[in-house]
Amino acid sequence: LRLYARQHVFAGYSVISNEKNNDNKMMSNLPLCTRHHCIDWNYVSGKPRPRPNKWYIEGRNTNNGKTPFHTWKEWSYATDENGQCYYWEKWDRIAGDEDGRGLRLAMRRKKEVSSSSEEGDNDAILVAVGDHFNYIVGRQFLDLQQHTRYRDAGNTVELVDLAIQHGDRDTVISHLSLAGGHGTISSGWKIDCALQPWQHGKNVFDCLIGNCCNEEVKVKVIGSGVNNGCMSWEVVIGNDSWDVYECSVSRDELQQLLLSRKMSRL
Repeated sequence: LRLYARQHVFAGYSVISNEKNNDNKMMSNLPLCTRHHCIDWNYVSGKPRPRPNKWYIEGRNTNNGKTPFHTWKEWSYATDENGQCYYWEKWDRIAGDEDGRGLRLAMRRKKEVSSSSEEGDNDAILVAVGDHFNYIVGRQFLDLQQHTRYRDAGNTVELVDLAIQHGDRDTVISHLSLAGGHGTISSGWKIDCALQPWQHGKNVFDCLIGNCCNEEVKVKVIGSGVNNGCMSWEVVIGNDSWDVYECSVSRDELQQLLLSRKMSRL
């Protein structure tokens, strides 16, 4: 369990802006990305991430800015004592993402208004670009007081280590219940990489609702979207309702896409 705790997955949303940086003039003309986390493996209730992550985007394309980046660099917003970015990462598109110009889908499970659960444990996000999807499901606390027992723990790893020292297996498992992974739509929404290796090969909708009965999960898209587009739609997966934040296909196409278990690409 201690080894299992030393993983990482997170989800949220990013805001792109332009900001003049007098401390790092080399980055002044690059777009700045600020990423806000909704769900984060590393952080525990009551001690969220202290600030959003920020970085500059340096990308190149071959058509005077009219085509999406295929390769780009992420330069840290924070700098060292010499005024240099303290890290940079190179990112490449993967096959099947359609350069971001095909399917784009972002959904988030609705918070239960009447729920007495703590923040985060009812949260879930599903995003898809091209043939690829990622999903994340927040922690399911067995006891709403669990997160208050180890106030000295600043992150998940520290909390798990402390709980194991006290023989508190239930608290450990509840904090490790956060789920996340990747898969492809063309496989029938099958998961091919996940925090929990036993989820590999399963249908993502089963994982999103915790379906253990091998029953077919009902998925339905509700709403017309005449005035507000996809923002007025609602996707029902099992008994859970999801808000649609972005969708590049029509409501009927989305319905077909979500219902298909053995589908050909749109």
